[in-house]
Amino acid sequence: MSIVNKKNIIRNIMLVIGVICAAVFSILLMNDLQANTITQWTVMTSYFMVIFLIIGIALRITQK
Repeated sequence: MSIVNKKNIIRNIMLVIGVICAAVFSILLMNDLQANTITQWTVMTSYFMVIFLIIGIALRITQK
């Protein structure tokens, strides 16, 4: 029986949120490229994607 660590849960949540932001970012980017404009939502989701993925990866590296 494995003990669930609080850092594992936080790391996985950060990575899942980062992947969801990446999916939303790619959809928004495709729509923006068709319209030849970049909206603030695309920029904000790219920031959130980078932040959450970096936190998740940093927690993954430091945990080993």
